[in-house]
Amino acid sequence: MKHAEKLVGVAMALYADYETGENVCPSNGTIAKELGYGGKAPEQTVNKIVGRLRKAGWLTKTGKVPDGPVIYRLTLPRQGGMAEEPYNLHTFKSDGGGKGGGTAARISDT
Repeated sequence: MKHAEKLVGVAMALYADYETGENVCPSNGTIAKELGYGGKAPEQTVNKIVGRLRKAGWLTKTGKVPDGPVIYRLTLPRQGGMAEEPYNLHTFKSDGGGKGGGTAARISDT
């Protein structure tokens, strides 16, 4: 994955619903502005990068805001025959270790 794809992917992820990874719908202009993209066509640059993220399986189109941006869901790429899975923070579990324990902690208010 190229550096620009990582940057745009992280910027898009910041707009996702925390629990489901859905409802990612910043405009390409918003992402371009946040990342400081300039030049002749910053929105088109972001659009091309989003297209590559979609093709790689990191984003899935789920809809479109009327007269606005496309709505995406964060997804995991298909690897080794695995089906596309939506991102869900609550699927990560702690290994229960004590100090400095878990490799990935479950984050929850409940």
